[in-house]
Amino acid sequence: MRSIGLILCLLFFLNCATYWKNRKNDLKDIVTVGAETPMYGAAVKVGPLPIGFVFQGGESAMGKRDLGRGVGIRGGEIGGYHSQQLVFGILGGESFHSGSPVLDAKGNWLVDKKGIPLTNDERANLKSYKMRYYSYFYDPVKERKARKKEYFRRELTKDIVASTGQKEFLIYLPKEDLKPFGYPPGYSWNVEVVGGVYGGARVGFNIAEAFDFLLGFTTIDLLDDDVEGKEKPSFPGFPFPAPTDLETESDSETDVTP
Repeated sequence: MRSIGLILCLLFFLNCATYWKNRKNDLKDIVTVGAETPMYGAAVKVGPLPIGFVFQGGESAMGKRDLGRGVGIRGGEIGGYHSQQLVFGILGGESFHSGSPVLDAKGNWLVDKKGIPLTNDERANLKSYKMRYYSYFYDPVKERKARKKEYFRRELTKDIVASTGQKEFLIYLPKEDLKPFGYPPGYSWNVEVVGGVYGGARVGFNIAEAFDFLLGFTTIDLLDDDVEGKEKPSFPGFPFPAPTDLETESDSETDVTP
């Protein structure tokens, strides 16, 4: 009986540690305060769209967009991060990631299909993003068709597993895209002010992350970013290779829209 009691106490304290670590991470998501360079100009961003004129970042070599550094608290991380941004009126785009990107054999950043650098930190990957502002309104037909096809495959696979009880069919389950438009859900609820001449600053507040933090005390994960203690998928055949870009492209080309 004593051993059972000790095990239960240990599990309780481990769950508490995980719970409070998630609350701390949610708290750090709410605000952005950073010093960044190089940066020229000023802009205000309400939600996903900015107003102003800003150039930040650049290339250390042709095609190598690796300039643009910051230090502070951003994306739920405290420390250094990478940031690039171009605002011309209401046009332009931006990218952000914290942590050190994983490098390939040639020393280049490994990126996902959206061109976002990948790191070994799961939560940092969730908060990173890359987007062009006009894409917030423009959703190409090809990409809509690809998302609908993945949704259909996902639901069909789940139905087959539910009706047959054969979990082996889950190997056909498409990997869910957590950032189908290149940015996480909380991005659309951010208010930021940026400005500087070579050296600059960024200050922001995220409304959605504030609600996520408050609701987190009730164990509701509004933005699905509580990675601590989250169960990983486990079934025969997992993990499995996702379809390549070439396969996805060929599949979309065979689709016929009535």
